[in-house]
Amino acid sequence: MNYIILNLSKLSIIVIIMFLLALFFGVLISVLSDILKVKEDERIAKVNKMLPGYNCGACGKSGCLGLAKSIIEEGESPELCRPIKKEQLEEIKKYLEKNRKEGS
Repeated sequence: MNYIILNLSKLSIIVIIMFLLALFFGVLISVLSDILKVKEDERIAKVNKMLPGYNCGACGKSGCLGLAKSIIEEGESPELCRPIKKEQLEEIKKYLEKNRKEGS
């Protein structure tokens, strides 16, 4: 009988240790995810929404998101997009003029 009680106490210690380890790593992951978060330029998403969304690659990029990244990060012209409508092009140009980052 003592052997069973001794085994249960060892088992409960192991369970408590595993719970504490899981709790520690859960908190660690939560904290590090905030610290190591990659900050994405929200202008890329907005320009991507303004593009036609065909993802045709006619501009030479991997799709509309690739072109949006190039427009924002490298200063490429939105006119590279072949199927873009004139209204969309003007909307993107106005948005870029209004939302230029300092130092660009």
